[in-house]
Amino acid sequence: MESLINFAEEQQPSSVMTNSWSKQEAGRSEMPKCAGGFVLVHAGAGYHSESKAKEYKHVCKRACQRAVDQLRAGALAVEAVTAALVELEDSPFTNAGMGSNLNLSGEIECDASIMDGKSLHFGAVGAINGIKNPVLVANCLLTEAQKGKLSAGRIPPCFLVGRGAHDWAISHGIPPCPSEKMATKFSLSAYKRNKRKMEMAEKMDAGQNQEKKRRQSSENENGSGCLDTVGAVVVDSEGNVAAAVSSGGLAMKHPGRVGQAAHYGCGSWAENACNMNSYSAAVSTSG
Repeated sequence: MESLINFAEEQQPSSVMTNSWSKQEAGRSEMPKCAGGFVLVHAGAGYHSESKAKEYKHVCKRACQRAVDQLRAGALAVEAVTAALVELEDSPFTNAGMGSNLNLSGEIECDASIMDGKSLHFGAVGAINGIKNPVLVANCLLTEAQKGKLSAGRIPPCFLVGRGAHDWAISHGIPPCPSEKMATKFSLSAYKRNKRKMEMAEKMDAGQNQEKKRRQSSENENGSGCLDTVGAVVVDSEGNVAAAVSSGGLAMKHPGRVGQAAHYGCGSWAENACNMNSYSAAVSTSG
């Protein structure tokens, strides 16, 4: 489920906008200076309920519009892509931020990353608990890293996990949000259903096949009924590119697990054109 806007041409039919992307190499496009901009968002790979199709489309459209509004106000690509991800995280229908999958302990731990193609700076958080918008922490890490070294010549962090990520976010003005408030009726129902299946499997299994069958059951559940990483790519009016992703991770994952969304060069990538490379690239992965 994805949505895209080339706001320099948004008065044209949507098929034209789609073709403007499909004619380019997937995830890569030549980016000269342009008068408009480009936004593409996706609500994640995985199972999308037909009954919620309108909600998925609406959240993608809102995320696109948030980014477009930022670009029209003169924001750079990295600021616009952050705005798009916040909208995706705030939706209870995506597996990111609000309504994310619960882990084995019944808590929400999220991963997110962002990359600025202009500076090549990167920011990420992994297994962060109690923060409504993980992408804001990732973006804050990126911004702080751009300021240079800390006192006594210390290197600023670009990737933090767990409690350290949470405490750093709070110290930089990002408000906390209890995990129980981030869970939704749907995510709680899915957790209870998955937990019952695991308990039944453990009672029925015996001997050496127990762990194997339990893992297969978990993999089947994750593959058939869950959503994955959401993300976006943006090109601003100056031709700068940026990409970001955010994820609640696998359902029933082990506490502390950090997924691919947070890893450098894995979840997202953005790189402006330069003397050595005449093409810009912005990539946001899922699944």
